[in-house]
Amino acid sequence: MKWFDGPIPAAIQESRTKRVVFIVYITGVDEQSAKMNETWDNNQVSLTCKEANCVGLRLEAKSEACVQFSQIYPVILVPSTFFIGLTGVPLEVTGGYVEPPEFLKIVQKVLTMHQSQQSQIAPPPDGVPVGGATPIQDAPGVVTQGASSSAPQAHPQAQTKEETAIPLDAKVERAKELIAMKQQQKEAEKKEEEKKKEIERRHLGEDINKLRQWKEEKNLQELKDERRREKMEERKARERVREQIARDRAERNARYQKEKDEKELKKSAEVEAKMEAQRAAEAVAARVKSETARIQFRLPDGSSVTHQFQSEEVLNTARDFIEQHMGNPAGHVTLQTTFPRRQFVEEDMSQTLLDLQLAPSAVIIVLPSRSSSNVSKPNDGGSGVLWLLVAPFIALWGFIYNFLFGTPPQPRGEYTEQPQQTADDNERRQSPTRSNRPKTAYKRRTPSKQEGNIHRFTSGDDDDDDEQATWNGNSTQQM
Repeated sequence: MKWFDGPIPAAIQESRTKRVVFIVYITGVDEQSAKMNETWDNNQVSLTCKEANCVGLRLEAKSEACVQFSQIYPVILVPSTFFIGLTGVPLEVTGGYVEPPEFLKIVQKVLTMHQSQQSQIAPPPDGVPVGGATPIQDAPGVVTQGASSSAPQAHPQAQTKEETAIPLDAKVERAKELIAMKQQQKEAEKKEEEKKKEIERRHLGEDINKLRQWKEEKNLQELKDERRREKMEERKARERVREQIARDRAERNARYQKEKDEKELKKSAEVEAKMEAQRAAEAVAARVKSETARIQFRLPDGSSVTHQFQSEEVLNTARDFIEQHMGNPAGHVTLQTTFPRRQFVEEDMSQTLLDLQLAPSAVIIVLPSRSSSNVSKPNDGGSGVLWLLVAPFIALWGFIYNFLFGTPPQPRGEYTEQPQQTADDNERRQSPTRSNRPKTAYKRRTPSKQEGNIHRFTSGDDDDDDEQATWNGNSTQQM
């Protein structure tokens, strides 16, 4: 933008002479003024003002010229731009920073208003100054402002003659009248000028009120926009926080699941290792157990003998051992198991204890064979009779030896005799004795009933008072 270099009156005179818009731009040293300077330097804005022949004056905010201008047109904001028309009334006033496209629209609007105003106001006649001053006829010797310097002057000789012809008093009166007319004209002009200034002041007040209202609306809109931006930023911040919380929760769940999986894997590995160790220990124990076979022999007299054999030994070894223990060289004994019930035959004697499932432990019942069970047959040899004669003495010797020296300790790993309950003992235990008799009077009832020296048998169907009676703890009948 090309600015006017002269003072304010010269700029006003040039704008009125050219009948163009007078632009006054108040600038400062703040950031908005710097941005507004860039708007004025915009090519479109400068070209539009240049084509319209606008007269632009740039004033600093703290300069003396700006102070003088603010006395007529109050300056409220810095930077601000005043578009003044032909009548001296501002067509538009802008305050603050305005972007170039919006400011270009404002300039075009001002130019349109100026054209309409220019068509309504007629140009001044020739010979009349543009500022509105008219030539005033003044008294002789009195020079009035605004008189035309090119007006024709009377001949000096004719003027001298007229002055000599008119009396002095008439001249004084004429001068007084002219001075009074001049004063009246000045007063009228002053009143007209005051009226114009009042009109301009009112228009300026309205423009200032509009500017203030526009500024308030703009500030309110800026506050609304700021509030809207703050709400948007707050909503975005909340969304970011929610996303961060969701990510943290997902990471925490993933970490927890990973730790849980690791713990489960570790635990399963430990359990697997423990089970493997247990299986190995069980395998070792089973192998150790399978190497030996602990067999308990139950003899016909109710006693038992326990002995350990190698699992690879055959069943015939066990039979020889029990025959030697029983001292029965007369014939072989019969071996059988109870569960599962099985009787071993001669073909089984050559099989190992492991193959016969007698390892690691088993119970074998020893029964005398049929050939040696009956000792009274005439075809038996003399050894059976000799054994019957010697057996009482051997039993007596064993009793005396145990009574004097006690039971000799059996070597570990050979066998142990465990006395078993015989059938006689069971029958004796099952026989009714005083120790296992019922202790209540009702349960001690016998199938007979005594009345004096007479015993009478009773049955469970008898309706007796004793059966219907109740008994307490000390066998006393309750009435």
